[in-house]
Amino acid sequence: MSSIYALPVLKDANFDVQSSSFFQHYNQLPSPDKRRGVSTSYNARPSPAVFESMDLFVKWGSEMRIAEGQSLYVIRHYLKNAVPVPEIYGWRTDGDEVFLYMEAISGRSLEQAWEEMEENDRSRICRELRRIFDTVRQLKQDPTDMFIGSIARGPLYDRAISLQYIAEAGPFTSVKEFHDWFTSLYKRPMPDPHSVPDPFRQDLPDDSEIVFTHGDLHRSNVILSLSNPSRVVAIIDWEQAGWLPAYWEDRKAHYTCDYFGEWSEKYLPMILDQHKSTWDPWDYYTISMGC
Repeated sequence: MSSIYALPVLKDANFDVQSSSFFQHYNQLPSPDKRRGVSTSYNARPSPAVFESMDLFVKWGSEMRIAEGQSLYVIRHYLKNAVPVPEIYGWRTDGDEVFLYMEAISGRSLEQAWEEMEENDRSRICRELRRIFDTVRQLKQDPTDMFIGSIARGPLYDRAISLQYIAEAGPFTSVKEFHDWFTSLYKRPMPDPHSVPDPFRQDLPDDSEIVFTHGDLHRSNVILSLSNPSRVVAIIDWEQAGWLPAYWEDRKAHYTCDYFGEWSEKYLPMILDQHKSTWDPWDYYTISMGC
């Protein structure tokens, strides 16, 4: 499998993807104020807005991060249609809020379709997802600047890490540095953290390859076409994506579902490599953090 080096990554706080299909029809993106004007409620993660006439979907709020837009841009730019994602049109930073402007995707989620799917269709979609995620792994870092972090060398945003520690979540210069930090978090509330036993640290592989990771392979984030037979038209929700140890995708996918359910035991292994030696340690640290 050939490698594609994902450099450079746009770091602008405000950016228009002028080459996108949106700007073939419109001169500018709706302003943040216009988006706020159609909101019926407000919190840190308001409901996205859909401008149907413009084929536009806007995610916004103080919990949004431009890293999701950067990830969509890199995937679309380097991997083209081999990895189906919403086309990103641009992003804005306005105070403490980020606005992500992207293509509105039509279809229904794999979660919605699953129960009525025949076995051969389930297996076919899983094989398609395997090809997609194998293609994602073609993205590589600059070999002279390896790190664990978001796509643009920023901190990770991952819900398997307690939110109180997100601000210090990287970037890390090595897998070992990341593991040392990750495995220390559950000890911090203790009176004497250094005296707390650590039975699983040696089971997290410091020599793991660093790969680009979606971080939330849940069936609700796989959008299928309405055609028959259906196909994958988009993988959505890349907000937790980043450069992480190779086992992380597998662990996060199991983390979001019933560990002993059919999806976990039968179908996820069709899509992702299983790093079983990391299952117990990963569970130990995340559960100990209360995640």
